Amino acid sequence: MGIDIFKRENWDRWKSGPYALADLRLDAEKDRWLLQHILCHCTELQRKRLMMRHHIKEVPAPPVNIDDENDAEYAPYIVLREQVMREDDYWTLKAALEAPDAAMRRFAFCRLTGYRWPADACDAYSYQTYECGLKGEVSREDIEDLCRELIDGNSRFARRAAEWLEKLPTITDDELAGWAAGKTERRWDDDPDELLRKHLRKAEHASEEEDVEDKICAIFDAYIFRKYQRHHLYGSGVVLREAVEDELTKRIADRLEKMKSYYRDFETAFSEIMEVGERELDLAPSEVTRLAWSISPRSRQHSYFLWMAYWYGIDAEEDNNKALGMLADAAERGHVRSFDEIVHIYASGEYVRRDFRLALRWQEKKVECLRGACEAMDPRDFHYSQARERFARALRQTGDLLSEAGNAKRAKQYYRRAEEVEGA
Repeated sequence: MGIDIFKRENWDRWKSGPYALADLRLDAEKDRWLLQHILCHCTELQRKRLMMRHHIKEVPAPPVNIDDENDAEYAPYIVLREQVMREDDYWTLKAALEAPDAAMRRFAFCRLTGYRWPADACDAYSYQTYECGLKGEVSREDIEDLCRELIDGNSRFARRAAEWLEKLPTITDDELAGWAAGKTERRWDDDPDELLRKHLRKAEHASEEEDVEDKICAIFDAYIFRKYQRHHLYGSGVVLREAVEDELTKRIADRLEKMKSYYRDFETAFSEIMEVGERELDLAPSEVTRLAWSISPRSRQHSYFLWMAYWYGIDAEEDNNKALGMLADAAERGHVRSFDEIVHIYASGEYVRRDFRLALRWQEKKVECLRGACEAMDPRDFHYSQARERFARALRQTGDLLSEAGNAKRAKQYYRRAEEVEGA
């Protein structure tokens, strides 16, 4: 199949080419996206021969994330997902657990165990759920042995393997057979309301007062997002993925969409969500509303959605000054999406006086925020490569901003730093 991209020795070549014609054992249907990638990266002679062999008249366009046309991770993700479903060799997939690419590792782990990745705070409702079933020849005993091996070796997947090993006895042989036939299982439970109820229960680490405020803020944030989404369909998926930092808000947003009542008012949304959560709060409606429209000391995300409400006039009079205050509060506390918004506002002059100096100041704060996040992470962490890519992208964006402002010398310095980070 393909060029065996899950083998470590082929990874660098898959990322950048070139390819030997002997490698290209492709099926035009089953290797659709891999073929597209190779046609874009191989030599001109190889391209002509491949197109002739597979009766292709023109190079197909790469897959594009409809929520974010600049999403560089989308096309490689699609290719890897396509190929892991085609991989026949158990040992190649097992070796891929130590591969140099985080996406490859996750796909391989899910294919070998039936796990559905990640239910992570940033990706739970994005395309990056790594849902690829279970390899047909993998038995229950194989899954148990692999999980124990990963735990004993303290590998990257030790924690995931431990939780999966604990849950495995509750999964029937028929369910495993179903996953091997192409079906997959959600990480915890198929009942989304039960998941929501679990997250709406009181958090152990917070006092009753803090927990109530946090739940109100989460419901408010999800409500504002859904109302924003009704009028801003393009890019709304990116907003959800990048702006929301807790899983509870995403689950509430998902539930509000199913209720189809989020367009009414916050009080309605709040009461319906609390009914699903089977939790009663001893608060007057006026107090709930007051807390919802107040800055939270524990949630920078909440300040971002307060900005959205005042900026776009969602359930409030448009107030650009108040909105910018909320956005600045979120950014100062390290909310990355808020940096992007405030830089765009001042760089473009949208509803404010255009101010490149102020835009650059906020962009440099973003760079420092992402640099600190990278330095605080263990390079062996599977999120490290993504954090480094975000840092490098922010450096390039700073260079672009300086270049647009006419400061080519400083722009080059940022471009050079970006190259150093990418090459590290």
